[in-house]
Amino acid sequence: MNRDKKNHNRLLIVSVIVFSLVFFGLLTYAIWDNIVSEKSIIRLGDYSSLTYNTSDRDKAGTEVTDLVVSRTRFGGLIKKEAEKMYEATMKVYQEEAEYNKISLAQYIDTFFGTTEEKLRKDVKASALQVAKEEAVLDAIAERENITVTAYQFEKLLADYMDSVGYTDREQFLTTYDENQLREQMRRELTVDWLLEHASGPQLESGTGEEE
Repeated sequence: MNRDKKNHNRLLIVSVIVFSLVFFGLLTYAIWDNIVSEKSIIRLGDYSSLTYNTSDRDKAGTEVTDLVVSRTRFGGLIKKEAEKMYEATMKVYQEEAEYNKISLAQYIDTFFGTTEEKLRKDVKASALQVAKEEAVLDAIAERENITVTAYQFEKLLADYMDSVGYTDREQFLTTYDENQLREQMRRELTVDWLLEHASGPQLESGTGEEE
């Protein structure tokens, strides 16, 4: 009888210990999840041994960036940033639909040849990928101290203006935010930096190099 009572007490104590471990484990995870949710990147992936398999610079840049993204652990904030991109994109489509005096579904069917549901799904996936790529490139740029020189700014600015048909520099900078342009330029230069330190076929010359 006493032996059974002792065994029962022992099982009770073990149960309490196990419950405590599980409870505190879940509590620790909840606290950790709350902390990391305020970060875009928890751990930046290794980018010291990247490879690409094409001679096309744009495709090679996508390859090395995707590799680092796949090796990176992201925090909860990245989803919030992706959601902002998604909402901004859908707002543009909605405004375009209203301008053309048609429904959003009609606009999507006319200009994209798909359903609203599928487009929303695709835009969400694209926004999350872009948010991850930007976070990774920004983190590498910070770590490697990659900056946009005055020469690089003017050269890339001329390329941007040409791509959208602008000839007036001041008008272009009035239309497009300069800080956002500089961020985009730094990301492009960071991709160039990654390609310079990666291995693969010979690529065409970059556009941001000083001559």
